[in-house]
Amino acid sequence: MMRAGAGAMLRVVLLGVLLGALAPARAAPPGPVRLVAADLPPYAIAAGGDSPGSMVEVAQELARRLGAPATVEFYPWQRALALTGVLPRTAVLPLTRTPEREPHYRWLVRLRQQHFVFVARHGSVDLRDLAGLARRPVVVLRGSPHKRTLQEMNFSTVAECASVRECMRMVGKGVADATYGGEDIHRYAANADGNREADFDFSAIVRSGDVWLGGSLDFSEDEARKWRAAHEALRADGTLARIQRKYGLAGN
Repeated sequence: MMRAGAGAMLRVVLLGVLLGALAPARAAPPGPVRLVAADLPPYAIAAGGDSPGSMVEVAQELARRLGAPATVEFYPWQRALALTGVLPRTAVLPLTRTPEREPHYRWLVRLRQQHFVFVARHGSVDLRDLAGLARRPVVVLRGSPHKRTLQEMNFSTVAECASVRECMRMVGKGVADATYGGEDIHRYAANADGNREADFDFSAIVRSGDVWLGGSLDFSEDEARKWRAAHEALRADGTLARIQRKYGLAGN
């Protein structure tokens, strides 16, 4: 016969095992992040090597601090957007936040405010005359919200390019009279392909919009809060300003 003390001890052990089985499992650490981007210097630079672009460096540093290392892959912009909708734990940048895109991404971190401008060959077009420009052929990056924006502004002939550099080449060769998009990206592209920024005219700011790191919807809102907190820490300790200076960008 089992002694009373031994029986009580056995009941305690069994109760502990039962409670342990019922206790919630400890949350697993976040998995690695797949970061996708288009070649959009100075934000994301496909051939940058140790200088992959300001926003790529920021995103990778945030992921490192959160214990979720991020590799970066470059694709044409429209494909980068599509991959974020079908692959798990995938984030895309630089993504302008618009009402149409709102439900399709987990908005992880606001990275920068981007200003949108028109660019034309120097002296070829009066960029102050938007009504006149609306009747001319204009090109924009495929997959961006810019085509819809210009159509809402009554632009009649808006074509799309696979890359910003292609848009700038079309303007440089006279195939299009102007291109429209982010000022930082277009100023960088103006110095590519044997051109100089002085070869082009830039309009005044037409619109501005926040650029985000957008994640696939399997990121939780709790994770998004942690990304934003890490970004604030990056700003506070000076890392964000250092990365932006590396690429010639002023902070905002």
